[in-house]
Amino acid sequence: MTETNAIVAHAVNGLTNREVQVLLLLADGLSSREVAAKLAISFKTATSHRNNILIKLGVHDTVLAVRWAIRNGLVAA
Repeated sequence: MTETNAIVAHAVNGLTNREVQVLLLLADGLSSREVAAKLAISFKTATSHRNNILIKLGVHDTVLAVRWAIRNGLVAA
């Protein structure tokens, strides 16, 4: 992901830079526990970020959030 893509995601959907980081890790197949460990945050915080991403993107599960990320150029298909 480039800095420009993160800025676009933030501008279009209100995602924070941290939420973009979490979304990218989820797209890599990491679980919320693995995301928490990778980013040195609590599991609860990682889960909160994931839930906020779903709300902001208007989707109901992580798979759809990852599909959004692919369609919007945040991750390669």
